[in-house]
Amino acid sequence: MVQMLSINLVDMLKSVSECVDLVDPVFSKHHTRVAYIALKIAQGMKMSPKEKRDLVIASLLHDVGALSIKERLKYLAFEADFECSNHQGHAATGYRLFKEFEPFFGPALLIRYHHTYYRDAEKNVVPLGAHILQLADRVAVLVKGGDRVSVQGIRRKVCAQKHRMFHPDVVDVFLDVSQSARFWLDMEHVPLDVFIEEDTLNTKVDMDLEELRAFAFIFHVIIDFRSRFTAWHSCGVVGVAVELARHFGFSEEALKLMEIAGNLHDLGKVAIPVEILEKPGALTKEECALVKLHPYYTYRVLQQIEGWETINIWGSFHHEKLDGSGYPFGLGGEDLPLGSRIMAISDIFTALIEDRPYRRGLSFSDALECLRSLVWENKLDQKVFSVLETQGNLIAEALFHVREKGMAEFNAFYSDVEV
Repeated sequence: MVQMLSINLVDMLKSVSECVDLVDPVFSKHHTRVAYIALKIAQGMKMSPKEKRDLVIASLLHDVGALSIKERLKYLAFEADFECSNHQGHAATGYRLFKEFEPFFGPALLIRYHHTYYRDAEKNVVPLGAHILQLADRVAVLVKGGDRVSVQGIRRKVCAQKHRMFHPDVVDVFLDVSQSARFWLDMEHVPLDVFIEEDTLNTKVDMDLEELRAFAFIFHVIIDFRSRFTAWHSCGVVGVAVELARHFGFSEEALKLMEIAGNLHDLGKVAIPVEILEKPGALTKEECALVKLHPYYTYRVLQQIEGWETINIWGSFHHEKLDGSGYPFGLGGEDLPLGSRIMAISDIFTALIEDRPYRRGLSFSDALECLRSLVWENKLDQKVFSVLETQGNLIAEALFHVREKGMAEFNAFYSDVEV
């Protein structure tokens, strides 16, 4: 097992942002376009490497706080009705999500103010990077917009908002760097990684296991706090999985990796609209197919991190079955290590006892009966189930406390944020 990992944050966050943009075709490539535009402006303004890195990270995460398609669509108009108080909307939510994790504190500040008009900005409070992110985001909206605004039309719109929506210095640099056709062609056809490499921008962060746990917990909040019905789901899965793994003799280091895998196992759900997650009735065939893609997206995102192979396999295979009838890869038998089998039972068990929009959560005993049926059908591991059954009271007590803690955190998180 690895004690210290060097993570390329941009590689991973680019994958996460691509998942976020999958919620609707209208958002395709939005985050990477914003990152490209922001980086080009930052280069033109001779910003420091740290400022540029924070800006790229913020660009790739700036809309993660938007919980629904409806909320994201609200901001597609160039001059949308933004909340300028900085205390409401997805900008404030994004800030809350990332500010506690030290490597993301700088980007969090930029996200917090990225919809603040220049005319409304308090002097020495709103960072220059936030003004760049604001302009880059609005330009990216025009690039993808259905009204097919021309390049010159985009530049005119930006220029018209100088001193009002946009910082005048940022406008001047944007007009300079966007003069050539290459700027617009590169935005669409050259991967963001190329420009980061050309800039020799260091986007790697070394993390030990404790920092990785904190990093994973942030993404649990992003995943689970999108709906009150899933607010404590990953925490519950972690609680069950770690307890089961402990009974199988996993080392302390392996237990920490299990915790990380549990907090990230549903990462691909950022590609699922909250409208589907909270749908009160049965899902359509198309909606079911979309939901079933989430472990595939989890796998592809975590695949970006070298050294996370074990975490990825344990977390991403939680819907695979021993008989090969699971999804998304149809794996079975020897393809599924013990960690994946533990995660599968932990996920199903936790989901069964949760309330969902279309049903009340099952009792502990009823949930065990459902799992027992799946064991008989050779879909879940018998030995893992037996440990769950024999340690049921201890695990049930732990889950009760996890549920209470998770809902309290959810309510506190959104107590004064408009969702």
